[in-house]
Amino acid sequence: ARRAFAWREAPHPFVHRVVASSDWCARFSSPCAGVLRALVIDHVVQGRAILPGAGYLEMARAAACAATSTMRVPLEAVFFLQPLPIETPGVHVECILSSVQFDVRSGDAELGDATVHCSGSLAAGAHSGWQRVDHVAVRGRVRACVVEVAAVYDGFDAVGLQYGPGYRTLEQAWEGGQSAAAARPRAR
Repeated sequence: ARRAFAWREAPHPFVHRVVASSDWCARFSSPCAGVLRALVIDHVVQGRAILPGAGYLEMARAAACAATSTMRVPLEAVFFLQPLPIETPGVHVECILSSVQFDVRSGDAELGDATVHCSGSLAAGAHSGWQRVDHVAVRGRVRACVVEVAAVYDGFDAVGLQYGPGYRTLEQAWEGGQSAAAARPRAR
């Protein structure tokens, strides 16, 4: 007899279940099919649906928060090693945490022949992780030239980033030279 309990939260789409481990590491796994695939299917690179870089970071963050029972775990020294296509049937993505580092990897359900896609460290000590940005000053520098948003996405497409509707979130964009740009995303 199955029942839904309103007080029980649904699992994080990138951290579905805890995997038993005997090597003093916390392991969290999620199938690439289902919810995770639905979230990232519009992130297309060179014709293939690829897990975005923010997906690796969110998986590591969610796994670290679940393992430590804290709301905020800063990540640092992150390396993106290899893209993760999410189209292959039966592939699982897993985040392995030790006390100081994480790896995001993929493979079959048993992850016997796993590929590491992203690796990094869990920051020692507590800091807010927030940095104040003077938005007025930034906008003043970059509003020199309005950029046509459709042209931005056409440029992405020309280099192999075929973003679908879920990833076409820019409403307005401005450039202010070679080193400054700003954009306004659409409201969700």
